[in-house]
Amino acid sequence: MADKEPKSEIPLKGSFTWDVKEIAKALKIKEADVRLYFTDGRRVSFLLERRLAYEVVKGSIALSEGAGYDIKDRDGNK
Repeated sequence: MADKEPKSEIPLKGSFTWDVKEIAKALKIKEADVRLYFTDGRRVSFLLERRLAYEVVKGSIALSEGAGYDIKDRDGNK
């Protein structure tokens, strides 16, 4: 059976970097608290989802949590 899912032309390798000092300064919290927050997947998923949408796939996020998808790529694929 042929795969009917659209294939993305975007290479999916690499890593995100976060400037702990800058985040701590901007949020006016301790660096240790930034590290704690950013190592908890439940907490950081909101930010990570947005970075993936905007920086990696150059797309957008779903308009609501009830949508059947999280991210659309630049071509509108879900």
